[in-house]
Amino acid sequence: MGFKTNKTTYLIINMMIQFFIETFVAMLIGYFGGRALDRWLFEDNPIFVYILIVLGIFSAFKNLLKRAMKISGGDTDGKEDKHH
Repeated sequence: MGFKTNKTTYLIINMMIQFFIETFVAMLIGYFGGRALDRWLFEDNPIFVYILIVLGIFSAFKNLLKRAMKISGGDTDGKEDKHH
């Protein structure tokens, strides 16, 4: 029982660390990509910066939910298994 509890704890900590790293990287990519697009298309409006940062955050949450569903044994692709 103790080993399973430790394994679950490590999996949760691993998921949290991966989530924060993915979110940070996605936000950086969104910021710099949006900044480049805004400089190219607009002069003073940071429209693409905001859009791409929010998309990066949503993609990190999507990956977190996929990973959590996979670990918990839930449905990861949205399709139900009709054989059971």
